[in-house]
Amino acid sequence: MSDFRPSAPRPGLLRRHRHLASGALPLLVWGGAVFALFCLAEVTPALQRVPAMADATCSTVVAPAEARITTIAVQLHQFVEQDQVLARLDDRDVRLRLTQAGYELERLRADMARVQADLERDAKATADAHGLDTAVEHRRLSSALETAQLGAVAVRAELEESRIRLQGAAVESERLAMLAKQGIANDTELVRANTERDALKKRLDELTALYDEHRGRIATAKQRLAEFTPTVAGALPIDTALAPLRWRLKEQETQVDRIALDAQALDLKSPIRGHIASIDSRAGEWAVAGRKLLTVVDATPRRLVAYVPDGQRDQLDHIKTLQVRRLDSSALGDATILSISPSVVLLPERLRRDPRREEWGYEIVLAATGAEHPGERLILSPAR
Repeated sequence: MSDFRPSAPRPGLLRRHRHLASGALPLLVWGGAVFALFCLAEVTPALQRVPAMADATCSTVVAPAEARITTIAVQLHQFVEQDQVLARLDDRDVRLRLTQAGYELERLRADMARVQADLERDAKATADAHGLDTAVEHRRLSSALETAQLGAVAVRAELEESRIRLQGAAVESERLAMLAKQGIANDTELVRANTERDALKKRLDELTALYDEHRGRIATAKQRLAEFTPTVAGALPIDTALAPLRWRLKEQETQVDRIALDAQALDLKSPIRGHIASIDSRAGEWAVAGRKLLTVVDATPRRLVAYVPDGQRDQLDHIKTLQVRRLDSSALGDATILSISPSVVLLPERLRRDPRREEWGYEIVLAATGAEHPGERLILSPAR
């Protein structure tokens, strides 16, 4: 049996194999690079659909003081204008203070009468020595002026109280009218509220006319007093004695103005024009100072807020605008990118795929197109 021995490769064949291997190596390198780019594109998806939300300004209405809520004059999602009355707090404390101010006016009037009586008695005892005939006339004119001023302040206090009551009656009438349209309140209550409101309007007109009449009396008394020339002996004691009461009278007028401002603060008005987003309190509840009562959302969103994951952040470096679409794919236009957060932030629950799981991304702020609704969810994509 003969031994089998493989023949040695020939030198020419080896050189041919090395040449083929050296020629195929660049092709293998380029193929690997293309495959790596393809894999990278699969790992980093293109920027196609970015979840976004129309961000609108929210204003919160809080209780300015501790009081009971008497009326909530609006409903959820209702459109309101700026400075529209949204709710009203209990005005019993303000009315009590107005009553106390009226009592204080009566006390001032009594003090004025007592001081006048004392001055007139003293003036009568020394009339012959000092020629107080002119001084008595000056006292009478001064008394007429002071009486007219006190009467005007008293009428003004009652006028402010009637205005407060009319505001409450007007809000109550509007509330009952709204409830009557919904079939909750009957017409009897609405007629009663309207009758009370009309009566208060009539009383307010009467008090306004009476106040104007008192002002006319004050002007007449001032003119007569200015035209009269009192003697030094008679004028000085009266001015000196009545000066504290005059200052107290001015303080009381200031107090009435302050109470009127407090009454206006009980009407909680809308700070902006928009929709009622939430009603956090009900009529009859007790509200502490600073408690949130209602939330108003601006009717026109001013910006859009979107979020992109970390892997897609670099794709925004050369993009200035994004196309805005609703969830039904209807286009709203292009939005300009205003800013991008320097780091990832926590996404709001409304924009998460699963609200129970936290998601993070870069926040993008864009200018609104003007066609969005407050809080509306949107889809952003690169502008074509």
